[in-house]
Amino acid sequence: MKITTILIYATLYCYANISFSHENHDSSILHKYATGSLKNLIIHSNPKPVPEFVLLGVDNTSKIVKLGSEQVTVINFWATWCAPCREEMPSLNELTQSIGMDNFSVIVVAAGRNSEKVINEFFLKHKLSNLDSYKDPKGKISSALSILGLPTTIIVDQHSNEVARLVGGANWNSVPAIQLIKHLISNHTKSK
Repeated sequence: MKITTILIYATLYCYANISFSHENHDSSILHKYATGSLKNLIIHSNPKPVPEFVLLGVDNTSKIVKLGSEQVTVINFWATWCAPCREEMPSLNELTQSIGMDNFSVIVVAAGRNSEKVINEFFLKHKLSNLDSYKDPKGKISSALSILGLPTTIIVDQHSNEVARLVGGANWNSVPAIQLIKHLISNHTKSK
């Protein structure tokens, strides 16, 4: 009886580790991408779930944002008055072109009070046509996701888990950033 119980527990233990391992990214592998402008990238050893949330679209209508769905998503919190935010925005737009896959997207969220006119002018001037733009005027989502400074960028995997975040500006179209995103996409594709 004791041997049977031990074998059952051992089997369940091994099965649980194998089944859940594909959802957790090996953070030691991701650390190799934390170089250059991504050197301060915070990689979570235990990914944090990101729930769906409601943001305002640029047309001021409420939109439910659901993450996951077989897609890696980069969410960038920025403001029109924030110089590093404005500086890194074109590289986020270019990142979408460099990745060029249906299973990747970039969402930019204007946190706090930002003039709709200034946001639209900035997007037109810099030709930022590849970014999904939203607003968080009351800071509810920023607060819920513990956004403490701008810019802050979080990287969410296909299971709606935050795997990494960066506080501060970066070149998101750099080789390490592109390789990080491609690694997350291909790692999920292999585990299917």
